[in-house]
Amino acid sequence: MIDIDQYQPNPSDSFLFDNNIWMYLYCPLGNYGQHIIKKYDRFLKKTISSGSRIYITSLTLSEFINAYSRLEFNLKKRLDSSTYQDYKKDFKGTQEYKDLIDDIVNNIKGHILKVSSRISDSFETIDSEVLLNDLNESDFNDKYYAVLSYLRNMILVTDDADFINE
Repeated sequence: MIDIDQYQPNPSDSFLFDNNIWMYLYCPLGNYGQHIIKKYDRFLKKTISSGSRIYITSLTLSEFINAYSRLEFNLKKRLDSSTYQDYKKDFKGTQEYKDLIDDIVNNIKGHILKVSSRISDSFETIDSEVLLNDLNESDFNDKYYAVLSYLRNMILVTDDADFINE
């Protein structure tokens, strides 16, 4: 683990940003504290200006789309629980959902994919036992990102408390 407030990226560094970092940077619905947004924005800028590489997987993009759209649904549900009871039945497929997805896709294309490079996850090379062991104590995706980062010699950037506890 690195302290991103102190770490100075260099051109040979490769980073994998966890979904929570992309959410802080590009999901205004989250109403995240400005201190945390600024922290990761500063690190993103340092990383870009240093010439370091930032990589992204299809799983991360999937998490971003799902987390962002479910966050919007949950906000709507809190305001109008009689209309928004079930994500798939009451929200997905509506014009509101389609507009939201357009915004998310524009966010991905206009921001995330402009500063990151897509990377194959080489799932077939990852030992499934490592990923599937102890799932009652850790998240599958967290393990996947940790293993992928290790195999590809990337630095995983995350604000996920699960990593702090491991």
